[in-house]
Amino acid sequence: MKTKIPIHYKELGDIGIEVVPFTNLSIGPGIPHRDDHYMFILQQKGQSVWTIDFKEWELVDSTFCFVAPGQVHQSLKNKHIEGWLIFVESELILLEHRLLLDSFMHHQQTKTVSPQHPLYTLSHILNKFISDKETTVDSSIIHSYVYALTGLFARSFITTQQSNINTNSHKYQLIYSFRNLIKQQFKEIKQVKDYASQLNITPLYLNEVSKEITGFIASYWIQKEILLEAQRLLFHTDLDVKEIAFVLGYDDYTYFSRFFKKNTGTTASLFRKKNHDLSNHKHQ
Repeated sequence: MKTKIPIHYKELGDIGIEVVPFTNLSIGPGIPHRDDHYMFILQQKGQSVWTIDFKEWELVDSTFCFVAPGQVHQSLKNKHIEGWLIFVESELILLEHRLLLDSFMHHQQTKTVSPQHPLYTLSHILNKFISDKETTVDSSIIHSYVYALTGLFARSFITTQQSNINTNSHKYQLIYSFRNLIKQQFKEIKQVKDYASQLNITPLYLNEVSKEITGFIASYWIQKEILLEAQRLLFHTDLDVKEIAFVLGYDDYTYFSRFFKKNTGTTASLFRKKNHDLSNHKHQ
């Protein structure tokens, strides 16, 4: 019986980064899991299919994709692919670039690019630095390459219409802090006022800034995180609805069931049945 979603912790060692050419990967479906670090997919040729939090992404030829910490993901298939997988600890990515990636999660996690994009060359150089055992390279030099690589990657997702995003603004960083708190505490804390208190602001101001920056009030993001984790557990584990409600911090599972249906338009049981049917028959 599956009761937990596997999570990969502290895999990147002291250097905090790993670069893996696609040629070193085994072919076939992977195991759904989540990481405590970022994964950047820099595919240069071929075709691959991934699921990231219930959404299927098909990458054809030169395409970028990223997976943020905590997102449940799985490699479904790959064919004649070339390129790189790059794994990076969050702390090695500048806050400005993490803010950008956070703004694209769930709706724009892939980007078609030129086959000559400089990130492919940069990945090759970075891999050479890390894998060359005969050359001693200061970790600060490697980290400089990581800053450049992750910055170029994040900014490659920005469209002309999004060019006015100011991730250095106080309000933008406040919402980033708020959403990070939710990810850490949503099982225990579900009220806007409690998050506002931790941020030393009023609930009214938090709602105003959240609406201005994201288009949604603060409670939307709390509910979104709860529902996302509920869907992950329904999809990837065998826990029943009552057990999932308890894991998410609800003593009254009937309240949780009503909350789920109200916000998703379907019952938890129907969501599981529909998605299990899809996952059991695709790509076989």
